[in-house]
Amino acid sequence: MQNYNKQIEKQSQTGLMYIVKSYLKTQAIPLIVLFLMVIISSFLSPVFLSMANAQNLVVQIALSMVVSMGMFIVILTGGIDLSVGSLVALSGVLAAGFMRTMSVWWALLFTIAICTFLGAFTGLIVAKLKIAPFIVTLGMLSFVSGLSYWYTQSSPISWRTLEGAYVINFIGSSKIFGIPVLAVIWVVMILITAFIMRRTIIGRIMYGIGGNETAVKLSGIDISKWKIFPYAFSGFCCGLGGILLMSRLGVGSPTSGTGLELDCIAAVVIGGTSFSGGIGNVSGVVIGVFILGIINNILDLLNVPSYPQLMLKGAIIVLAVILSTIRERRQ
Repeated sequence: MQNYNKQIEKQSQTGLMYIVKSYLKTQAIPLIVLFLMVIISSFLSPVFLSMANAQNLVVQIALSMVVSMGMFIVILTGGIDLSVGSLVALSGVLAAGFMRTMSVWWALLFTIAICTFLGAFTGLIVAKLKIAPFIVTLGMLSFVSGLSYWYTQSSPISWRTLEGAYVINFIGSSKIFGIPVLAVIWVVMILITAFIMRRTIIGRIMYGIGGNETAVKLSGIDISKWKIFPYAFSGFCCGLGGILLMSRLGVGSPTSGTGLELDCIAAVVIGGTSFSGGIGNVSGVVIGVFILGIINNILDLLNVPSYPQLMLKGAIIVLAVILSTIRERRQ
C-alpha cells in the first residue's frame, strides 16, 4: 500500500512537471519580459513599487484587460476585431444616455446587450458571407463611431447628476476590502473567460477552428454558427469595458476608446497568442496586458509625452508579431 501511494505521488508530480514545462515553453519569454519590466521600472521611479501606484496600475489596466479577453478569443480563431475601441465609446454614451430615461440597471443591461448584438452581427457577416474579418470590423469601426457621434451630437454625456449615479460611482471609484471594484471586475472576467476556454465545448471548438478549421468541418461541426461567438463575446466585453471607462471618466464620450484596439491586439500577441490562430491561453493575455500597463504606467511617471508612447506601442506590436512568426516556424 505504501509503495502504491508513492507511485501515485510520483505520477502526480510528473504530471505537474509536464504541465509546468508545457506552460513555460509558450510563456517563458512573456514572463521574463514582465519580470524585467518590473525590475527596470522600480529603478527608473521610486514611486513605481508603492501601494498607491500598484492600485493605480490595476485600475488603469481594467479596460484593456476586459476587452482583451474578447480580442483573445477572436484572434485565437484566426480573426481580428478592429471595432473594439468604437464599441467601447458607444457603450459609454449609450449607458449615460439611457440613464436619463430608465433605471441604471436597465441602462447597463441594454447597453451590454446592444454591444453584444453588434458583435454578433459582425460575426454573422464574417461567418456566413466569408468576408475577411479585417474588412468587416474596419467597417464596423467606422459605423459605430459615427453612431456614437450622432447619438451624442459630438458632446459628452455626464451621468453624475442622474438618478442611479451612485452605482456607476461605486464601480469607478469604490473598493472592496481595499481592492478597487474595477480590479475585482476584471479578475472575474478573466475567470469566466478561462472557464469558457478550458472547461466548455465552446473553448475546444474555438481552439479547433483556429488550429485546423478543415478538421473541425470534417468532424461534422457547423463552423459558421460557432464563428459568431468570438465576435459576440468581444462585443460583450466592449459593452462592459465601456461602462468601466465611463465610470472613471464621469462622462460617456464618443472619443473614448480611441486606439484601444492597438493595446488589445498587442497584449494578446505579446502574451503568446498566434495571429494565425489555435495557439494561446488566457494567462498569456493577462501577462501581455500587465506588460503594456507597466510600460504606460512608468512612462506616465516619467512624464514622457503621449506621442513617443504611441510609437513604442507600434514597435511592440511589430516585434511581437515577428517573435510569434519565428516561434510558429520552429514548431
